[in-house]
Amino acid sequence: MREDLPRNRLALAHWLVDDENPLTARVHANRLWQQLFGSGIVPTSEEFGSQGEPPSHPELLDWLAMELQESGWDQKAFLKKLVMSATYQQASMTTPELLEKDPFNRFYARAPRFRVSAEMVRDQALFVSGLLSDKMHGKPVNPPQPNLGLKAAFGSATDWKTSEGEDKFRRGLYTTWRRSSPYPSMATFDAPNREICSSRRIRTNTPLQALVTLNDPVYVEAAQALARKMVSSGGETPEAKVRYGWREVLLREPSDDEVTRITMLFETLQTEFEADADKAKEMATVPIGPEPKGASVSDLAAWAVVGNVLLNLDELFLKR
Repeated sequence: MREDLPRNRLALAHWLVDDENPLTARVHANRLWQQLFGSGIVPTSEEFGSQGEPPSHPELLDWLAMELQESGWDQKAFLKKLVMSATYQQASMTTPELLEKDPFNRFYARAPRFRVSAEMVRDQALFVSGLLSDKMHGKPVNPPQPNLGLKAAFGSATDWKTSEGEDKFRRGLYTTWRRSSPYPSMATFDAPNREICSSRRIRTNTPLQALVTLNDPVYVEAAQALARKMVSSGGETPEAKVRYGWREVLLREPSDDEVTRITMLFETLQTEFEADADKAKEMATVPIGPEPKGASVSDLAAWAVVGNVLLNLDELFLKR
């Protein structure tokens, strides 16, 4: 630290971003790279010392750090530079030859392909179904979660009363979080418990994750909302509704084979739900609420299952 600066927190802040201290810029540039590419140039983004891994591209990291510093720490400009690079804009598809040469994509032979964060898994399902609230700031909220009937030691019950109105559908960022009882569906998707600072998340793949997106009330309600969008705005024919739903969820046109398979699924489900009114009523209205006036309950139930299928497609959760 410079001798002419006072020994206080402001001096520490100036020292951290001083041009003569390249470490801060290197660490921050590496973490921004990690957000976009799934892994940092230094994979151990929490450890740049002797206990961490060496950078795969040290000269690139140094250049990025200088770019960040010289831009006045303009993060938007820095991120724009990364996403406009030829490396980032590659296709994520691979070949046996590329897998043999670069199995972990440490040398960026292809574009990154990894699952989005726990908060984004939920946010994306709510967004494409039209439920996500864009309200900002304010107190934490309580989205739906399973009632377990448990109590924390020397504390209150771990269950909570679900928020009402749009607070029920606010972004995952605003979810109430207790270290002793984290929000279950996000914990399943590797959200840290916040007992310690975590600069990167280790991604896992388990059967529990599929069970969450198939059965958790949050995702069932999102599927029901998506079904109502497909019915009201998707067109007159089942094929048109399938194409509409596919575009809403995946931002691309489905192939003819994909349309045919999903349409067949809808028709099969519609027949089953027409034969079981109670089952159709539950699938179409729980937990989202009563069906729109004049709507066919069996149709809504069948489209809700279709919506559930669309919201569980690999493409929705993977950055590619």
